[in-house]
Amino acid sequence: MFHGLFQVICRTGIFMICAQAIVHFRPQESYEKYLKLLVSVMVLIQLFLPLGSLFTGAGSQDAARELEAFRESLEQGMEEARQQAEETDARLQEMTLQEVRRRMEEQAAAEAEMEDEDPPGGEEPAQPADISVELQDIAVEVGPIEKGGAQGK
Repeated sequence: MFHGLFQVICRTGIFMICAQAIVHFRPQESYEKYLKLLVSVMVLIQLFLPLGSLFTGAGSQDAARELEAFRESLEQGMEEARQQAEETDARLQEMTLQEVRRRMEEQAAAEAEMEDEDPPGGEEPAQPADISVELQDIAVEVGPIEKGGAQGK
């Protein structure tokens, strides 16, 4: 319902801009009042025809089809958003695991390097500090997905 009203307003606005350009570039000044009268009547017709069909119920089946198509597009968008969120979560978990593995390998390499070195003066080698890794939950917000061609019509 609002989509159709928005289209009517857009079309009327564009028409008014074009009509003002025509009135501005009129051939003679005496034509201005006739052009303004004609433009006013045309604007009123553009506004009242869609409203008349709305009140008479001529477009009720079309409106029901449009609402159904809009509902389906919303459901499809929500499903795509859910799938994208699942893929993002899986990718985030994989990246976190890779980072933990890399840090553990670095720690093991550092420990092996320290064991290979002889401490000067016969001292005991210093024990490397334990490295702990804290993983934090990351909240991912997924907004609505807009498609260029899916407008519910």
